[in-house]
Amino acid sequence: MSRPLRIQFPGAIYHVMNRGIARQKIFIKPGDYEEFLKTIAETHELWGIEVFAYCLMSNHYHVCLRTPEGNLSRVLRHVDGLYTQRFNRMHGRDGPIFRGRYKAIVIDGDRYLSAVVRYIHLNPIEAGMVKEPEEYKWSSHKNYLKPKKAPQWLNVTELLEEFSSVREFQEFVLSGNEDKLKEFYTRGRQIPILGGEDFRERVREKIGKIGEEHPRHERVWLRPSVEDVVSGVAVAYGTGVDEVLRWRRGRGSEARKVGMYLVKRLCDMTLNEVAGMFGVSSYGVVGWACNWVKVKMGRDKRFRKKVEELINKTYKQKI
Repeated sequence: MSRPLRIQFPGAIYHVMNRGIARQKIFIKPGDYEEFLKTIAETHELWGIEVFAYCLMSNHYHVCLRTPEGNLSRVLRHVDGLYTQRFNRMHGRDGPIFRGRYKAIVIDGDRYLSAVVRYIHLNPIEAGMVKEPEEYKWSSHKNYLKPKKAPQWLNVTELLEEFSSVREFQEFVLSGNEDKLKEFYTRGRQIPILGGEDFRERVREKIGKIGEEHPRHERVWLRPSVEDVVSGVAVAYGTGVDEVLRWRRGRGSEARKVGMYLVKRLCDMTLNEVAGMFGVSSYGVVGWACNWVKVKMGRDKRFRKKVEELINKTYKQKI
């Protein structure tokens, strides 16, 4: 039997779930939950994943995330594999703890992101563990109610911008899941896409005919060259490659920061290597530039869209 094609493309948003073998616990003590969140934070630093919501139950987890690099399989292998190592070390055991491959549903973020985040945050209530979602310690709901306390790797800003206030978001969550969404999650085997036919068609266009022609393969996205990234930034900002790579007073400041951010993120280079490429004195300058871009992407939708479009145009794909 052929393995199902994983739907992967830059900028995809997923609801990811995995469960312990035979429904056994994958979180036993508080330190286990903390180690899993630490693993998520490290994965954010490695590949720039954007986490919108999470809920860690004793024998399974839910995470809603975006993969700017279109590399969900690699991200989840890292998360599940590294957490398994840490769990086994803390509990003096060995062997797998998860039942197998994770389940991932591609989400139409424009239409269903808020509904999926609500679904994730209501899990402890559905399980009868708490009466209010904010009472459950190991979900991201509390961070939406107090966004200033959210960790850097958790993107609460994008969704909260859809509501007039935190209170309105809370009322939305407390209103409960819609019947159609419940029905979607209780169905058996289905195409793992949550969205209307227009969204499904856009996804089909992205993955093309690869699933039909090569059912045993997953879509793999090649890392672009540094030259591709820098030239793409130069075109997007209407400037020259030299102005992106070499600092000039009062010119190309944002383009250089975006260039450093994308080269670090897409070309698998160290901070020191990026510093040398852009002619700056230390890796700390690159780290500051990357953080500046991340913060602005969280606050400025137009800027985030511009960076995401650069990623999409720069990536090349093959089987």
